[in-house]
Amino acid sequence: MKKRSDIIAVAIFLLLYLPASIHAAGIPAEPGLHFYVFSQEQYNDNINLTPTNKKASFITTVGPGLKYNKTGAKSSVDLEYSVGFVNYGKDYGDNNISQNGTLNVKYLTKEHINFYLKESFIQSDEPRELEALSSAADNKYVLSISPERSVYWRNIIEPTIEYQFGPENRVGFTYRNNTYSTTSSLSENSQENYIKLFFDYWLNKRNGIHLDYGNTIGTFQISPGMNAQKLNARYTNRFNQRSSIFGEFALLRRHFDASSGDYDIYESYAGTTHAFTPTLNASAQVGYFMKNPTSGSRIDGLSYKAGITKTDVLTTYTLSLQGGYTEDFFTSQNLGFSKYDRFTGSVVHFLEKRMSIGLSVALEQAELNQGRKELIWGVEGTLSHRPLKWLTMALVCSHKTRDSNVEGYGFDENRGMVKITVSY
Repeated sequence: MKKRSDIIAVAIFLLLYLPASIHAAGIPAEPGLHFYVFSQEQYNDNINLTPTNKKASFITTVGPGLKYNKTGAKSSVDLEYSVGFVNYGKDYGDNNISQNGTLNVKYLTKEHINFYLKESFIQSDEPRELEALSSAADNKYVLSISPERSVYWRNIIEPTIEYQFGPENRVGFTYRNNTYSTTSSLSENSQENYIKLFFDYWLNKRNGIHLDYGNTIGTFQISPGMNAQKLNARYTNRFNQRSSIFGEFALLRRHFDASSGDYDIYESYAGTTHAFTPTLNASAQVGYFMKNPTSGSRIDGLSYKAGITKTDVLTTYTLSLQGGYTEDFFTSQNLGFSKYDRFTGSVVHFLEKRMSIGLSVALEQAELNQGRKELIWGVEGTLSHRPLKWLTMALVCSHKTRDSNVEGYGFDENRGMVKITVSY
């Protein structure tokens, strides 16, 4: 019990005595190859995310990792991989191994044929999962939550090749393979194969067009297979060096290997971007979407997105507001189409060169299939300190709540975590 009370005391200290601007902030990556080992102690008061009969646990994770970063005028490589041995104390049956890996590669040739590669791999037993190719700083999670705490694997690999025939003119294609596998008997394995053809052409310095076509083939362990196409067209006018306006139209068609469930989505919107300063940028767009299913009622509504980002030497903050519709496929529950509204925000501030604090918040409202409605919100605070070049310490506290009008889907969760990383 003393161990638990010590962590709770640290969490209370963090919430009461640190300034309001707290968020997980990392130390900028240094060029070259670096190895590290980490030890993480976490207290979680609801590890299964259940509304009742909550199960609390201390979770210890230790393991090695590596980072590699190299950037040049024509190429760059950014790689990180870590493996963790996860121990649940007395609950030995929950012990497992976690893995996290990311890779970003860029290679530009003198023939103006450019190559890009992204890859993300994760092995985890977390019931909540970040959106694909997003980071913890983005604070954006899929709507699906695993109905039980079980290990899953996700690997996403996304190569892109393009031909650049002007400063901003290019044509090319992107391929993505997204594979999800789980040990849960209540979820299903799935795989996404996606290809996108794109074309960017600027008529002059002010006026440009963007066209892309995407095709998705989805296979599921239990659910019907899916084939989808999306056509997108965008026109942009840059009326000065700092501002632009744009209009966009998109058509999406979903077809399932079943007798019903197919639908089309039409969406159009207009927006603007503006750079107030070299370090302060904002964007906003508003539009309308309409979902036409082969059976059932039409669904339509307002779609919108707005964001602001500021980055300087000491402070970075990002605010994002968006809504309309989203789709949740290739996840633990495959919830499909839903209407939603979401706000996320984060602030990172360096108190001095090797110490940072910050705050991240998220609020989301979703209307899912069969009348299910949910309100999801969370807040997380972090203090990160690097007293020595090879030593980093972090303290994290978070709270998450999910209220649902369907019994069994709501939960409250509190976490406190201390992490120490030694690198060389």
